Amino acid sequence: MQDGSGAAAVGLVKSTPAFEQWQQDFSTIYRSGLFDHIWYAMRYPDVGLTDLSPLEHYVKYGARLGRRPRSDFFAGPDESFDGTFLNPFAAWIRSRPGIEDGLEPTRPVASVLCITYNQAKFIRETLDSILSQITNFPFELVVGDDCSSDGTADIIAEYAAQHTNLVAVLRTENLGVNKNFADLAERCRGEYVAICEGDDYWTDTSKLQRQVDFLRERPEFTVCFHPVRVVYEEMPGVEELYPKHSSSQPSLSDLVAHNFIQTNSVIYRWRYRSEEAFQLDDSIAPVDWYVHLMHAEVGRIGFLPQVMAVYRKHMAGMWATYETELARHKKLGHAEIEFFRQLRGHFGGRYSVGYEASQKTIFRRLAEAYLDEEDVPSLGHLIDTHSDIARSALSDMGLDAPEDLTGDPSILRSWLEEQLTVSVIVTAYNHAGYIRRCLDTVLAQRGLFRLQVIIGDDKSTDGSAEIVEAYRARDPERITVRPRERNLGMLRNMQDCIDACTGRFIAFCEADDYWLSDRKIAMQMRMLRTDRALDMCFNWVLLHYPATGSFVPHDEQGRYPTGTISFPVLANAPLSANFSACFYRAEALRRIPEAFYETTSAADWLMNLYVADKGRIAFLRELLSVYTIQGKGQWSGLPEDIKNARVAQYQKQFAKIFGEGRGFEKYEVGCTIAELDGELPDSFARANLETPQDRVWAEIQDGQVLLSGWVVSASRAKATLIAEVDGEVQRIPVDVHRPDVIAAVLGDMPTTMEEARCGFRFTLPYALHLEVLLSIEVEHEVVPWLSIIFTHRVKRTDRQG
Repeated sequence: MQDGSGAAAVGLVKSTPAFEQWQQDFSTIYRSGLFDHIWYAMRYPDVGLTDLSPLEHYVKYGARLGRRPRSDFFAGPDESFDGTFLNPFAAWIRSRPGIEDGLEPTRPVASVLCITYNQAKFIRETLDSILSQITNFPFELVVGDDCSSDGTADIIAEYAAQHTNLVAVLRTENLGVNKNFADLAERCRGEYVAICEGDDYWTDTSKLQRQVDFLRERPEFTVCFHPVRVVYEEMPGVEELYPKHSSSQPSLSDLVAHNFIQTNSVIYRWRYRSEEAFQLDDSIAPVDWYVHLMHAEVGRIGFLPQVMAVYRKHMAGMWATYETELARHKKLGHAEIEFFRQLRGHFGGRYSVGYEASQKTIFRRLAEAYLDEEDVPSLGHLIDTHSDIARSALSDMGLDAPEDLTGDPSILRSWLEEQLTVSVIVTAYNHAGYIRRCLDTVLAQRGLFRLQVIIGDDKSTDGSAEIVEAYRARDPERITVRPRERNLGMLRNMQDCIDACTGRFIAFCEADDYWLSDRKIAMQMRMLRTDRALDMCFNWVLLHYPATGSFVPHDEQGRYPTGTISFPVLANAPLSANFSACFYRAEALRRIPEAFYETTSAADWLMNLYVADKGRIAFLRELLSVYTIQGKGQWSGLPEDIKNARVAQYQKQFAKIFGEGRGFEKYEVGCTIAELDGELPDSFARANLETPQDRVWAEIQDGQVLLSGWVVSASRAKATLIAEVDGEVQRIPVDVHRPDVIAAVLGDMPTTMEEARCGFRFTLPYALHLEVLLSIEVEHEVVPWLSIIFTHRVKRTDRQG
């Protein structure tokens, strides 16, 4: 028994396990490298309906059915009845001289691959932790220094002189992470390959032996990993485990969804030893996740619970130097998109839709950042580099790309400004003391869009018109002033300005108000762009009281998060505050009936109700505008009791316009609940909807319906509630602390706080009618649960029950 460099090791001999025939066939075929995993998965897509790798499926079932292991190998189906089936492909491989074992006697059993660059501070601890491994087999350590400038290469050379099993690759030019890794992978001679980068280290001298033993005893497993301790160099004493939780039998689907395998914890039954070549595109990242998936594609994933390594996070680390996800995308986004593009052709194509969605998600984040920064060349490069997804991703952003989409900066800017023209209406009447501040904040807006400012001065007599003309003269390309021979009144003034707008979007800023952020238009336009069903959004308003000099955030708005506001919520009170906070899709304002402009009051409230009646509106919880509360304002100047009386009066008028049961009067909501596809099986989960109750009417106060209850999965794994509402899917965490449920369902009190988190509670906006389909997801299995249909009735004072 030896360690990697030939020293004696004690107590590590294990007997060779006895394998089933299919395991022997798996091992023979896998070692040969002759099985075409991708072709088999594509040729027989039913493999994707199982949790088996293509090769395991073939040796267990496919060969008996006469399926081919590759396009050029043919064999008939199994027609024997005495159980004497012989796998034809495995038999053919065994008949070929020298291919059965595939290993030379002098080769190491395992290779440890270590890439490093400018890690002199850490590399000694890394090398010591690997070279101190005690094994009953020879192993090699292949270290590739990528032309470090801090003495890392000298340390590696020193160790190589002392350890015959250390292969030092000291580069004279920097190749980058991918090429460095790929080159070392080609040099690895072992059947098993482990990884430990030059700033991490192993903490258990039996790690390599444990993992090799695991794979030797289970030939159908191609990946083995364990948890690691994560330490933060810049925060001594701060530690965590990764992954915090792991299934004892993780699947390929789990790994597709999330990379839970830390690089210095993994060992592979190396896929690329024989006929199949290791190919690593220089433009993809992250490399480790890609290699994990390439091996999980062809076998099972094994997990050992022991913590046997430390992963360092520090400012010089590749994945630790980005403060935000966007910052990482801006540095590595192209490589991440290419990573998902490479994977779309694997796994029989069963994850291609999800991978394409991931590509487009990263594309959109980068594109949005370039729009915000007005970085047209970078956006053009993004489009040209990823032209296969550019049109679809831009469409998801609310942009209608032309057939001849190009990343040419001048053409691209012209197209974007045509798509993203925003008309800002400034209405004024005797606002000479305020209008400069208003116009300055409008004209200061930043972002990649074309700004059109339409000013409607309603025949002011205090010099406002002269100020407006001065601004127009300085900026005639962006400012248009509407002529006025007489005073039109607020609504007719606004109607004329709307008719003059040419932009796809329209915003307002009344002359005595102003905007706080130069990103207001960009932020609100993004909400409407990315949700084509959204016709209007309004921001949180800062109320300015000139009489006292105070600024107070709008209290009622502050009770709502960013998101959709239902018609009944808006019907309950003029929540949108004033026009200066509002941003519209222009076509929604074109639908406002002529009757609105003949109404003498409730201007922005009624307009927004008209918009919400035909479309959707949303609230942006950002303080972006200031509403000046004038003592002589048509609305803001009224005493509170008069305002309340008028609100009640307006609601009666609105009920005649929009109909009863819309939120202008008290109403009750009831529901009908039915189980989907029969009763939820106890073998999957037990669940209960506590609120709402079937066929019980309840008064609704704020246009929101509450759903609450609990889910306890049979496997004790975490559950997720999936709610489908109007074709949109929401994932609701089941994470409310409910120890009472655990005690009642399982007959015992929960042992941990986490175990007791089995409840859910969420609200949905209600307007006229609502249908909700609830499903439960546990460990990637989704089972339909309930159908809930909400209806309402107006609550009459004389109604009983």
